[in-house]
Amino acid sequence: MTNENQTKKPSEMDPDELPDTRAFEDEFTREFLQSTEETRPGYYSFLSGNGKYEMDFPAGGVVGEKSYALKEEDYEGISIGVDNYNGTESYIKLNYNSLDEKGREDTILDMINHQFNGELEFDKFTSENSTLYLSYFEDDETYYAYAGFLQNEVENGGIRIIYETKCVGGKEECEGIKAESKDMMKQQIESIQFILQSNESE
Repeated sequence: MTNENQTKKPSEMDPDELPDTRAFEDEFTREFLQSTEETRPGYYSFLSGNGKYEMDFPAGGVVGEKSYALKEEDYEGISIGVDNYNGTESYIKLNYNSLDEKGREDTILDMINHQFNGELEFDKFTSENSTLYLSYFEDDETYYAYAGFLQNEVENGGIRIIYETKCVGGKEECEGIKAESKDMMKQQIESIQFILQSNESE
């Protein structure tokens, strides 16, 4: 790859020069991808349409253009369908809202919990700039999911997260890959990082 291509965004490159993956084949999805270099095996750098957060994006993922919603910097709704290499299919839904602020986490978690009949129990994970509230649940050996909320601790803004995975193989096969799938899902969620305006102005 030439130095010129290394500085270009994937959306500006010739499609023949892009990685042979589902994510880069989709024209709408390419608009969010920042580089053809992997952030880790099978994942690429993704920047939200409003520039408020970034994350690792799976090579088998596609952003749903028809369900995508953007209201300037205030709100963004993204749906991602993922064909995984391990015999599973996933659906990721992210909703960013600039009005979400510290102190309202319990109210937001109650709203998310209501979507799932009040059966969720959230674990809390803190990092330098954000707090993640995450709950795992499953229906059977073939369907499992995470629901959660990521609160920006430095500025206003939060992301509501739903990550569902369906195993398309037989029950025995699905039991064998569940642990791997759960780890993969959690790593994906943990890769979401807010882009702070204070850092941009420095």
